[in-house]
Amino acid sequence: MYSEYGYTMNKGEAKGWLIRNFIEKKLNSVIGISLIVLLSILTGYLGSMVDYRAGLGLVCVALGVLLVILLMRYPYFGLYFILVYSVSQSLIDRNLDYMHLDLPINLLFVQDFLVIVLFISVLDKPKLYRNVMNGVWKNPIIIAFVITFLYYALQALNPAKNMLGWVSYFEKFCISMLTFYVLLCLLHSWNTIRFFIIFNIVLATLMAVYSCKQQWFGLAGFETYWLTSNPRQYALSFQGGLLRKWSILSDAATAGVLFASVAIQSLILFFRTSEKKLKLLLGLAVMFNFLGFTFSGTRTATLMLVVGIAFYAICTFYERRTKIMLVLVISAFAFIMVSPYSPPSIMRIRSAFQGTKDPSAAVRDINRHAVQPYLYQHPFGGGVFTCGMEGPKYNPGHPLMNFQPDGGYMKVFAEQGWVGLLVMISAFYLMMNYAIGRFYRTNNPEMQNHDIAISMMIFSLMVGQFSQITITNLLPISLLGSLAFLVKLPSIDTKQTLKPIQQTL
Repeated sequence: MYSEYGYTMNKGEAKGWLIRNFIEKKLNSVIGISLIVLLSILTGYLGSMVDYRAGLGLVCVALGVLLVILLMRYPYFGLYFILVYSVSQSLIDRNLDYMHLDLPINLLFVQDFLVIVLFISVLDKPKLYRNVMNGVWKNPIIIAFVITFLYYALQALNPAKNMLGWVSYFEKFCISMLTFYVLLCLLHSWNTIRFFIIFNIVLATLMAVYSCKQQWFGLAGFETYWLTSNPRQYALSFQGGLLRKWSILSDAATAGVLFASVAIQSLILFFRTSEKKLKLLLGLAVMFNFLGFTFSGTRTATLMLVVGIAFYAICTFYERRTKIMLVLVISAFAFIMVSPYSPPSIMRIRSAFQGTKDPSAAVRDINRHAVQPYLYQHPFGGGVFTCGMEGPKYNPGHPLMNFQPDGGYMKVFAEQGWVGLLVMISAFYLMMNYAIGRFYRTNNPEMQNHDIAISMMIFSLMVGQFSQITITNLLPISLLGSLAFLVKLPSIDTKQTLKPIQQTL
């Protein structure tokens, strides 16, 4: 109890009363019950007599206060809550839209706010952040982040854009860096890192299972409402006779890219681990994530799988299990490509290898050639958020306003010039060179397995950048956690005592 140390007496009567009733008694008193009843009555009155948004706002405030308390007290709970919340925003938004409810606060703002609260929670616990940055400033991944941060900061001087767009973009990158620092602090041991990796695989697999549910049993009412309320959205989702599935994510392309990257990670771990229970779980993860990406109809995801597995084979071809995996994968791929069984989902996979025969690829090439003269004259690009979906919002009237890059690398080239593209590619090279180098130098077999699996997952996302915006705008928490593991690997490889991985499941 706080009162045993004289906390309530030394902090004043008002603060002591709050601590005694809210923390020590946890509202289990006459005052606490009365307060809960009063808030319930007030919420009902505001919702029915004033405006439903007033009552909903009061509930959101109460839940927000509770959530802040939990994040400040339990940072690990905060980390996994934010991770789950980050992939659930579209699901929440569609349900609110289906019920015709207007939430009085932006969902993305809530995520950014929770990240800042979690950052403060970590700073409040010296054991978590003490010495966390010692010896890592020379790490190539940290160097890549620092170089990228400095270039994004310099983009504020780019005169060819609206300052508001840069502020929005730079704020997102700063939130990502805060998240990365929090992950470096919380993922301080092999057990915490291993649990984080498995949690991400399980979370992605559950989303893939839901995508299979959408394919086999149909869409829910709120999903049908969302799909049919926007003709453009329906046109993008229904292609080639296939209604592309998106699980709980924002769109089918995002779902396909996620499921393909996790499928690669799970497949590599499946062939490299000897634990029977883990093999079963990874086998299920491979199956459902592959089905999830197939039902998404994302051709980029198909290329990610092919290139990711091919690069893994190059890195580990000296291993017998790699050759076995290659035989099985090539056989499965050949069956898919020549099988007479041709549902729309399989036809979407085959169409990924049509190249210039694909009409959409031809349209993309025409659009890119049209903006080449402008880009050659602007080595630092047109400015952040001057093209794509953000162009009309932040920079109306800009020469790149209506240009759709249809790819992460092209978007960076258009907005940040060939200098920005060079910075991005250099950062990716530093990350991959370090990650693969650590694979050959790591002594512990289990850490080595996760290192190569994560390296191939990251590489597949880099490949996906050619035709999708996978990691340019905002790095997801799972990817940042994977990079944090790579940064921590040299220190935990020799210091940690390993336990069976089943203990973390």
